[in-house]
Amino acid sequence: MIRILLADNHFVIRSGLRALLQGRRNFDICGETCDGQQAVDLAVLKKPDVVVINVNLPIINGIAATRQIRRAVPGAEILIYTAESHDDRVREALSAGAIGYVLKSAPDEQVIQAIGSLALHHPFCSSTVSQRLLNDLTMRVRNDSNGVHLTTRQREILRLIAEGHRGKRIALMLGISLKTVETHRTAAMRKLNLRSIADVVRYAIRMNLIEA
Repeated sequence: MIRILLADNHFVIRSGLRALLQGRRNFDICGETCDGQQAVDLAVLKKPDVVVINVNLPIINGIAATRQIRRAVPGAEILIYTAESHDDRVREALSAGAIGYVLKSAPDEQVIQAIGSLALHHPFCSSTVSQRLLNDLTMRVRNDSNGVHLTTRQREILRLIAEGHRGKRIALMLGISLKTVETHRTAAMRKLNLRSIADVVRYAIRMNLIEA
């Protein structure tokens, strides 16, 4: 079962999400709330697999709540579910630790797909958001990667990181030591001037290392 926490200040939105998700046998809604602080408190208490959270929440907003949840419940993945699609908000959410971003205008099936992907620690963005990310990062990535050569192993490790795998898991999958994984990761991120996991995810999407 995938344990899901819903956080949205609009009752109608929460009701719609609840109705949509309760129809899935492998989804279990373990809690819901209308404010950001309670979202953090419930996440700590319920230990959900996925938190579906709006940006505009009272008490503390969804971005601040995302940061706190990622620190307090590192096993939980955050899906931003919002009407806001502008670039600054998307970057802010990814920097805060979210690996999913779905617009409320997206089809219901994208919400289902996003939750399934995040439960496996794989990133997921609405197609509209992915395109905006690609457009925003095209020039930067071109500049970062111009003349830069990554080894096959470095590209492979960046891909696995972007898919949500941790260092120990990557080492096990590739049959190498954790120290070797960290050495390749550090070298690749330095070459490309990537400073965070969010940067790695955006780079991987841009270079078609993973599906958006």
